[in-house]
Amino acid sequence: MTVTPSISHHTAPADTQIRYANALTGLAAGDAWGYQVEFTSYAHMPAYPVAPPTGRWWVISDDTQMTLALHWALAEVTDFADIETVTDAIIRQFLLWQVDPDNTRAPGRTCMTSLRNLRAGARWYDTDGAVESAGCGAVMRLVPTAFAPQQYWLGLTALQAVITHKHPRAVVPALLLADATRHAPERRGRFLEHALTTAAQIYNGTSTWATDPYLREVLAPIIGDMSSYLVEGLNDGTADILTAAAGRLEQLRPLPPAEFGDPCAGIGEGWESASAVALALLVADLATTSDNDPAAAALTGPEGLAWAATSNGDSDSIACIAGGLIGSAHPEHGYWAAAGLTPTFEPRYADEILAAASQLPVGAPAD
Repeated sequence: MTVTPSISHHTAPADTQIRYANALTGLAAGDAWGYQVEFTSYAHMPAYPVAPPTGRWWVISDDTQMTLALHWALAEVTDFADIETVTDAIIRQFLLWQVDPDNTRAPGRTCMTSLRNLRAGARWYDTDGAVESAGCGAVMRLVPTAFAPQQYWLGLTALQAVITHKHPRAVVPALLLADATRHAPERRGRFLEHALTTAAQIYNGTSTWATDPYLREVLAPIIGDMSSYLVEGLNDGTADILTAAAGRLEQLRPLPPAEFGDPCAGIGEGWESASAVALALLVADLATTSDNDPAAAALTGPEGLAWAATSNGDSDSIACIAGGLIGSAHPEHGYWAAAGLTPTFEPRYADEILAAASQLPVGAPAD
């Protein structure tokens, strides 16, 4: 199926390219930082906060691997309007990741089950296709779709989610996170506020997402009314979790970082999409500040990754998502190095991140 868009943007300003590079570096660094302690409870952390990796390499997990797979899928597509072609490309890259010898780093059960079903011939929307799960695999890898052209980013974000996680509570948090990532420079320090505003627009029927033609076409195999679907994704705990995170943010703002404690407290552990996104937005709100706010952020970018990794939950995914969001908020070349963070990734992934950072997922001009 092909959707004819009304707008076409196929070149990106230089600062968008830089933001994409900063996002990829940030998510990989956060992933490696949290992967050290992914299954360690907050009470048994080796330090508070957890120190950055000290070995030869910063070892990333499935979060970065799947982000890169998604990037390469989008990079090979010349026409995002052709949804079937985009779907095939994403599935092909995900299936390559599924059997990659490096896929030994705690890959998500839902991702692996869904991909086994797709490899066997099911389509993602079949009852025996993608798992109807709200797991965080739908959100930890989405940075490339957040940087896609204006008319496609919403639909592509939903598509990459439903290929493995077709629950509304996976899709709606993915859309909220992609929205935050895409508009990060103007939302610094207010990510949770904007997410709640977007949720309110969905509830009161004023959200433009409900009428987005590409998003509607992507989800057509599994939904009837788009507005109802978006509301369902919020009603299933997402809105409550975002509200809890916003309340926690106000509690933490006056405190010194040493007193922040477990990021997950009162919100959730990030194993599913809604709490993973809420936690990342919380971290990013404390690690960035708006241009209109004269006060410095409570945390630097690297300190934000350290705090995100020191959690009682899915530490690598929380820190990965937070790192991508913090990086995308900064259009300055070499933001992470200037902030004092120079991770040394394994050569394979260092090369892939560098190559991906130079190639935004922009597709080709529409006719």
